[in-house]
Amino acid sequence: MLGLVGALLAAAVPLEAYAPPPAGARTPAASESIQWRGCGGSSPTALRPHFECASLDVPLDYAVPAGPTIALAVTRVRARRRARRIGSLVVNPGGPGASGIAYLRAVADTLPGALRDRFDLVSFDPRGTGGSGRVLCGGDIDPLFDQDFSPHTLEARAALIAAVRAVVASCVRDSGWLLPHVSTLETARDLDRLRAALGDRELTYVGASYGTYLGTVYASRFPRRVRALVLDGAIDPVANGSTVALAQARGFEHALDDFLVDCAEHRRCAFHHGGRPGPAYDALRARAARVPLATLRHGDRTVNETRFDAAVLAALYAGRNGWPSLAQALADAEHGNAATLLSSADAIVGRGSAGVDHPTLDAFWAIACLDGPPVGDLDSADRLQSRARAVAPRLGAFIVNFTLACSIWPVSPVPPGDLHGAVGAPAILVIGTTDDPATPLAGARSLTRLLDNGRLLVAEGEQHTSFIMGNHCVDRAVTRYLVDRILPRRGLRC
Repeated sequence: MLGLVGALLAAAVPLEAYAPPPAGARTPAASESIQWRGCGGSSPTALRPHFECASLDVPLDYAVPAGPTIALAVTRVRARRRARRIGSLVVNPGGPGASGIAYLRAVADTLPGALRDRFDLVSFDPRGTGGSGRVLCGGDIDPLFDQDFSPHTLEARAALIAAVRAVVASCVRDSGWLLPHVSTLETARDLDRLRAALGDRELTYVGASYGTYLGTVYASRFPRRVRALVLDGAIDPVANGSTVALAQARGFEHALDDFLVDCAEHRRCAFHHGGRPGPAYDALRARAARVPLATLRHGDRTVNETRFDAAVLAALYAGRNGWPSLAQALADAEHGNAATLLSSADAIVGRGSAGVDHPTLDAFWAIACLDGPPVGDLDSADRLQSRARAVAPRLGAFIVNFTLACSIWPVSPVPPGDLHGAVGAPAILVIGTTDDPATPLAGARSLTRLLDNGRLLVAEGEQHTSFIMGNHCVDRAVTRYLVDRILPRRGLRC
């Protein structure tokens, strides 16, 4: 997802509309242990990893520790060389709103062998996501993305705001009891409960994108419970909302420009257009704004400018590896079949096959809006949209308006408190990628300076994050740090 680009203030729905916690929520036990059960995958002796699952009860509200609970869904793969097991390695894929369980199932057998040998690989669905009391925001999400996320008229802006208000009202109706309790500060406390339940004295952790923010909050709250933290695709935790939004707008626009330059230079690019793919891109996008592009596999669903922009962002996350597919998708759309663009747009907004299941997107709004950093009310968001359009003419407005819900969110942000640099924690490894569009390198540099004992590793690339993304230098450095707690040398560039 897009990271922490949130806002607050003008409440669209009164807090009295909140429903109470669901029936059956119980008071937590004084201490929790994890009871594992098999939950898919092959046998432990086969090539594919064998997964175990469990749930861990944590307080819904840490201010009322004996009150109702949330059951966190947890999964693990046992260390392959148990006699040499170091402990647990907890991974978080970012979002916010992404399922840690789905992520670990996808990557467990691609992690470096030394990590699979020496650690139990563990992940969990953070509160409000996946199987951990997920946030729900109504039914069909299509009416929202039918709107123009790059509005040029007052009427289009008003229609977008009305659609956003309807979504926010659905969030309150379906999950109002949960919305005040999905902050990263609370998830960091959940993470510490998980560490203790796993039997680890100290936390070993890899967080990507938003997961770096979770790791930073954890290290600031519990610095002496850290063993080793890898923060990949780092978010600047002290940047204001406008700065974050504009940095992302510049980052994605730069990535799109690089794609178009590369396509112009290579005749094999499916969208080459005689060396002029830029004007062809703008013409196709404008065409989608006038008359949405047809698809051949999705019934009467089409690709408007909003879905067009969403699809392009999805491709840009992958960096150069995503460029051939993006070029082909654009060429197909130009010739009458925008099905691939539509599938990519659905993926980035978390839309299910019927449009009524979008839990990742719901959780993204709930967590991002609660965390901040604030960019202000609707008028402030409109001004920010104009600034973003100036620095990123193609993608800036979409990026700002993707989190427009935060400008009318009914729950005030919950700041994490003083991020004091994790004083007392051991060395923390921060990774920044040179041309990461979603979390620019400047954020990793800022986080490293903030940390009392941080070490920056710079990776070459245009994709979002770098660990287990094909950069063997990064993978070796991360593995050595996690296993032996030996940092890469200062100034290392992979």
